[in-house]
Amino acid sequence: MIARLGSIALGIALLPLLMPDGSFDLYPFVGARLPLHAGFVDLATTILIFGLFALGFNILFGHTGELSFGHAMFFALGAYATALYSKGFDATVGPVHLQFLGSGNAFFALLAALAAVAVWAWLLGRLIVPRSSGIYYSMITLAFAQVIYFIAFRWSDLTGGEDGLQAIARPAVPGLPAGWLDDSNHFYIAAALVTFVAVVLNYCIVFSNFGSVLRAIRENKQRARFLGYDVNKYRVNAFVLSALFPALAGWMWTYFQQAINPDAGSIDYSGRVVMMSLLGGINTFAGPMLGAFVYWDLQNRFARFDRYWPEIIGLVFVFFVLVAPRGIAGLIAALRRPSRRAVEQAEA
Repeated sequence: MIARLGSIALGIALLPLLMPDGSFDLYPFVGARLPLHAGFVDLATTILIFGLFALGFNILFGHTGELSFGHAMFFALGAYATALYSKGFDATVGPVHLQFLGSGNAFFALLAALAAVAVWAWLLGRLIVPRSSGIYYSMITLAFAQVIYFIAFRWSDLTGGEDGLQAIARPAVPGLPAGWLDDSNHFYIAAALVTFVAVVLNYCIVFSNFGSVLRAIRENKQRARFLGYDVNKYRVNAFVLSALFPALAGWMWTYFQQAINPDAGSIDYSGRVVMMSLLGGINTFAGPMLGAFVYWDLQNRFARFDRYWPEIIGLVFVFFVLVAPRGIAGLIAALRRPSRRAVEQAEA
């Protein structure tokens, strides 16, 4: 556990240093590149946020075996809850007038985001889990995600409609100067700390007895029932837990972008997180975070000189699905096995 989490912590700490001119240019200490460029620190922050999003999604997809095509709705709900708590709102629902002046307290904004997402995920999980599985499960999650997307798009009094909510101030950090988070490097430090704490919590969930039951359900639901487990209850709980990490990511994304619009809940964002998880390796713990790194690196690298960068990323995705279905982390593990066997044979 310590070695695995330690390597993730080291990767998070070094991530901005590996990106002065693209993630795979490992030359951060050459001449004028030593001062970190804000644009690449922002890219590293984006990787952390979407890595956390993918890590939560993988509780459901990789460890429970349930594929959701609409997980971006939790990302968007967390983001909008944060924005509305921070900016306030003035809207009418039928005869009811809703008004809130807003608050700069990031902790209570986080609680609002997690509470809103937890309630919605629990209600949705209780509705769809006992009644669907497989492709039907995936399509129902997509349908509900589209409902959330169109509510955000149409309810302009509350959500700002197509333009979304803009000019969201970053919160003050107690004990630090005002505006400390306005600096890109400082925001990355805060995002890195939050992400690492979330990674530790995710690790405790995945490698607990609860996580072991989830993997048993993934392998064979009927056998898990014969062992006495309430499979639907575990599936609902996994659905809720997998929604909370995207909510946390949405909370950070709102303060990072200082804006939010309906695109955050679109099928495009849901598709991205599926692609990141598959690229990194769905049956591994850190694979989704590695997939987020590779996805955003490829986009940053090819978008600068090729307008067809989505097609290039698509080809890379197809390659891994066909050649290395266990993803990059699975491929690395497979390459390490022969060397371990050689060491064991030499010691014998």
